[in-house]
Amino acid sequence: MSEPRAEILQAKEDKRERLSLRELFFLSFGGQAPLISLLTFGTAMVILAGEAAPLAMLIATAVVSINGLVVYFMSRRFKRGGGYYVYAYYSLTPNLGLNAGWTYVAYAIAYGGTLLAGGAYVLQQGVGNVVPQWAFALLVSSAAATVVMLGIRYSAKYAEAVSIAEMIIIVTLSVVFLRDSGWRLYDPFRFGLSSTLLAATLLGLGIPTGYGSIAPLGGDAESRSIGKAAIMVVLYGGLLASLFLYSLEAMKFSGNLVEYSLHRFGLYSLVPLAIIAINDGALGGVSYMLALSRTIEAMALDGYMPRSLSARARGRPLYAEAMAAALFVAVLTLLAYRLGLFYTFVALGSLAGMFNLFIHSSANFSLARLSARRALKHLHELIIGLLGASLSIFVLLYSLPSVNKYVVYVFMGWIILGFFYAEILDMLGSERPGRRSISRNPVRGHLGRARV
Repeated sequence: MSEPRAEILQAKEDKRERLSLRELFFLSFGGQAPLISLLTFGTAMVILAGEAAPLAMLIATAVVSINGLVVYFMSRRFKRGGGYYVYAYYSLTPNLGLNAGWTYVAYAIAYGGTLLAGGAYVLQQGVGNVVPQWAFALLVSSAAATVVMLGIRYSAKYAEAVSIAEMIIIVTLSVVFLRDSGWRLYDPFRFGLSSTLLAATLLGLGIPTGYGSIAPLGGDAESRSIGKAAIMVVLYGGLLASLFLYSLEAMKFSGNLVEYSLHRFGLYSLVPLAIIAINDGALGGVSYMLALSRTIEAMALDGYMPRSLSARARGRPLYAEAMAAALFVAVLTLLAYRLGLFYTFVALGSLAGMFNLFIHSSANFSLARLSARRALKHLHELIIGLLGASLSIFVLLYSLPSVNKYVVYVFMGWIILGFFYAEILDMLGSERPGRRSISRNPVRGHLGRARV
C-alpha cells in the first residue's frame, strides 16, 4: 500500500464515530443474544449432558476465554477494521487471510443466524402455527437489519438497553428455577471427559462468544477497548450461563423450556416472551451484521471483493452494511422455508460452533507467529496462541463424530471453496496488494501493521 493510499484510509478511519468500552461491552454481550442462547443452546446442552451441562459450560467458557485473550492481544496490534481477516492477512499469508475472511462470512451468518432463528422459534412457539415459520424468520431478521441500517451508534444504544434487561431476567429466572427445585444442590464436576460432554461443550461455545462480533470493529473503536470488552464479556457471559444451566438442571429439566415458562408463569407471560424473543434475536443479528459488514469492507479495500463495497456514505460503510443485512435476511428466510425454524437453528448452531473454532484457530496461529519473532519478550502470548490453537483444534476434531454429516459437508465444503476462490483470483490476475510490511511504517498499528 502506498503512503498516499494509507493516508487516505487513515483519514477515513478517523471520521468514524468511536465506540466506548461500555458500548463495546453491550454490543458484544448483545452478540451473545444471552437469553435466546440459553433458551436454545442451553436447553439442548441440558438435554444432552444432564447434570454435566454446567461443567460443559465452564469448559466452553475456558476455551472461549483463551480465544478471547488472543483477540485481546491481536486487537492491540491491529487497529484496522476487519478482525480475523486482518489478523491472518498480515500475520500469516494473504491467501490465508482471504480464507479467514471467507470463513468469517460464513461464521457471522451462521452464528448471527442461529440467534435470529432462536428468537423467531421462541416467538413462533408462543404464537403458534397460525403464520408460516419463514414469516417469523423474515420478521426478526428484518427487524435486525433495520436497526443496523440506522447506524452503529443507534445499534450500540439498543444493545445497552436490551442487554441490561436480559441480565436482570436471567438472574431472576435462575433464582426462580432453584426455588422450584427445592434449592437442590448437586456436584457437576463428578463427570469424566466423554464425547457427549464435548458435544455439549461445542454447543456451549456458542453462548459466551459475543466478542467475535466486536473483533472486526477496529476502525470504529479504540483497539485497547476491544480487547478489554472481549475478556469482560466472555467471563461475565460464561459465568451467568453456568448459573442458569445449573439452576435449570436442579429441576431435573427435560423438554421445551418455552412451554415450561408458559406453564410456570401463565399465558400472561406470552406477550413479554414474544417481545424478548424479537429483541434478543434481533440484537444478536445486529451485532453480527455489523461485524460482517466491517469484514466485507476490509476485504473489499484489499481487492478480494468488489471495491464498491468499501465505499463510505455519512462516515460508514453503507453498502457493506446493506449487503450484510441482505445476506442475513435472505439466508435465514430461505432456510426457515426449507427446513423450518427448529432445524434451521440446529444446523446453523452446529455450523457456527465449527466455524468459530476454525477462525479462532487462525487467530491463535497468527498470534503465535507474531509472538515468535521476539519469543522471549512475548513468551506468554506465544503460549496462549499455541494453547488456544491446540484446544480449539482438539474440540473441533473430537466433536465431529457427533455432528450431522451434512453439516460437516457444508463446513468442509465452504473452507475448500475459500481456497478455490483465492486460486481463481490468482489465475484471473486480479489486482492484489503485495505482502505488506508489519514494521517500520509511519502509520504502524493503524491499517493492519503489527506492533511486534
